[in-house]
Amino acid sequence: MRTNYEIGLSGCKCILVPYRPEHLPNYHEWMKDPFLLDATASEPLTMEQEVEMQQSWREDERKCTFIILARDLLNSNNTCDGSTQLEIPPSPSDEHVDETCFYPKLVKQTLHAMIGDINLFLSEEESFEEVAEYFQESNIMSLDRLESKKPPTFHKAELDLMIAKPSHRHKGIGAELALMMMHFGASVLKIRHFFVKIKDTNTSSLRLFRDKLGFSQCAYAECFREYELECKCKTPLEMVKWIENKWASCGVEKSRLYDLFKCPLI
Repeated sequence: MRTNYEIGLSGCKCILVPYRPEHLPNYHEWMKDPFLLDATASEPLTMEQEVEMQQSWREDERKCTFIILARDLLNSNNTCDGSTQLEIPPSPSDEHVDETCFYPKLVKQTLHAMIGDINLFLSEEESFEEVAEYFQESNIMSLDRLESKKPPTFHKAELDLMIAKPSHRHKGIGAELALMMMHFGASVLKIRHFFVKIKDTNTSSLRLFRDKLGFSQCAYAECFREYELECKCKTPLEMVKWIENKWASCGVEKSRLYDLFKCPLI
């Protein structure tokens, strides 16, 4: 989506940058891995198809994608564009990032630090049951009033997290990444309801979302052997507060969850 195409999120262990054409060669190599194709329920694509998909996702306001950079792979003397100086947004545990600061070269300089991607697929909550639930939770107990009142346009989103580099799996970064993306989704995109779809063989993702983050099971598709877990609040603001409390309870870092920074096109 255009909304996040020129901004990034600076976290403690990872940095999220917008998905750009420069990322395509590495991304295309990742998606040749049968393990990743199976874990993400994806089909192999040609490079031309990957290019078309990246372009279409940039224009689609229902798809929000970031590439994940690992801080431990970033070195001020190690860049991908031949330059000698790499400017990296500081960790939120160090100092506050000024949102007016620009990092126009960050994408091209950090291709070596790519370890995965994270996505939100947005959809509107339009079912009668979801509308009825909203009014009940808002103490409007008579469902007969539904036709005379128009509910607010809430959004829900499927959260998809992929750590493509085996070296960075099982490193304890999943909770930070998921909460960063959820916080951005709730505060900027006004999402109050997140859900994930996880194969029953993917025990590490089930532990992350069900056991550590407290998502609850809402469905199981026997034909796909896939769980659907969800986390939802009454409003996006309540979701923001839930995420911030969850981050504090994780005890991962004594810091803000992330800071926004500008990552403009050059």
